[in-house]
Amino acid sequence: MFSTLLIALVAAAAAVHAAPIDTPENPRIFTATRVYQTITDVEPYIITATTIMTWTAGPSTTVAFPTGPGGF
Repeated sequence: MFSTLLIALVAAAAAVHAAPIDTPENPRIFTATRVYQTITDVEPYIITATTIMTWTAGPSTTVAFPTGPGGF
């Protein structure tokens, strides 16, 4: 019984310790990579292209207004 409780407490402490903390000095950074096939006018005609997007998450004091497809 005691060992089960101890394991549960250690697991909870490890989960809390591993949680990222967002601070203004150390914001969370996200990166998304999109790999896709595309066509060109030179051989081999079908190539693999890669697009990488990087953004930083942070608190916002304004409401986001999407301007792309599907926006309001």
